[in-house]
Amino acid sequence: MKCKWELGDCTCYRHTDGVSEYCLFHRKFKSEKEKKTITNILNGDIEASEYLWNKKENIYDFRGIIFEQDINISNIKINNLNKKASFDFSYSVFNKNVYFDDYKFYSDVLFINTRFNQNVSFENCVFIRNCTFDKSEFLSSKSKSVFYMSKFLGQEFIFKNISNGVKLDGIRFSSNTKFILKNVDYDKKRYIDARNAYRIAKNQSNIIGDYEESGKYYYKERMYNGKMIFPLINDEDKNEFESKATSFFKVLKQKKYHKYIVPKIMDLVSKYIVGYGEKPQNVLFFSFILISIFAYLYMIAGLRFNINVDCAINYHRTIKYSFLDMLSLDFKEFMSDYFQAWYFSIVTFTTVGYGEIIPINHHGQILASIEMFLGVTVIATWTSTVVRKMSR
Repeated sequence: MKCKWELGDCTCYRHTDGVSEYCLFHRKFKSEKEKKTITNILNGDIEASEYLWNKKENIYDFRGIIFEQDINISNIKINNLNKKASFDFSYSVFNKNVYFDDYKFYSDVLFINTRFNQNVSFENCVFIRNCTFDKSEFLSSKSKSVFYMSKFLGQEFIFKNISNGVKLDGIRFSSNTKFILKNVDYDKKRYIDARNAYRIAKNQSNIIGDYEESGKYYYKERMYNGKMIFPLINDEDKNEFESKATSFFKVLKQKKYHKYIVPKIMDLVSKYIVGYGEKPQNVLFFSFILISIFAYLYMIAGLRFNINVDCAINYHRTIKYSFLDMLSLDFKEFMSDYFQAWYFSIVTFTTVGYGEIIPINHHGQILASIEMFLGVTVIATWTSTVVRKMSR
């Protein structure tokens, strides 16, 4: 009878002993003899091919197995190693330490929804073909680099949808390997590991010429770098009887964190206005917001319209609103005047200055001066951002 284990789109190819509905590996309650058999397989005392090689799918099938002992994959004895067969660890759970050190995978390796509850190490591993980690969990391996000196020679190394990312320092790629790092999150204490991980992905994307992905990884690298500007505030520095805001500013003063405020503000401006140089559309949106706000301020400060007919100034018209005027004014009339003010604002922002609309007082002149300065700065920023994207 075939084992009844299934999870997601995975089913087990093994057969049962006729007593239980599940095979040796998926049986919840095992006898001492069965536990010993599994231990002997993992320690290399028993040839593992007949237990682990799924001939139909041509994979070494570790799917859905819960491991309760330390494992060194190099010890598993597979004499008739089929180099074209993939290793599939989908839905496996490793409750103890697992070591893949110095192992050479000749075909694809899959870790989908795999859970590592203790330490895991791929030190000096070689991946000849593709390797995929998707929705896997690393609950303990945080202090050391999991893939230290591992080498990826295949077309893709996919590391995505990981809620607790690991340290990737020391990882090595061939000049043709595409490293996909997507939706990988790191906690506050490990932002430096996150920055380094996305920097590795960025550098590898540049090597293979995937500049679109390189820009995305550069954005994530800068984002985590910005999160590290403020040193981490330890729990012992916080007072449980104070509000979070009060406690934060108290610690900020005591630790002299105020010197990081300006760099943090600059980082936030760079992030949200220009997207660290990767989002020129942000600059256009910001420009539109600035122009619209200044148009409203010009209506309050006052503008004079020089109406030209037959190339001569025939008469003048002035608008100057108070807040109460805006509430009582006809909507169509208000929008007509606002459009004129918006036109003056965009002409000032772009430093064109046709001269048919001018401020009527010093307040308007100051506003125009500020907008011209912002306009020159923002336009230069937008230009450099677009050139940066196009040059790739």
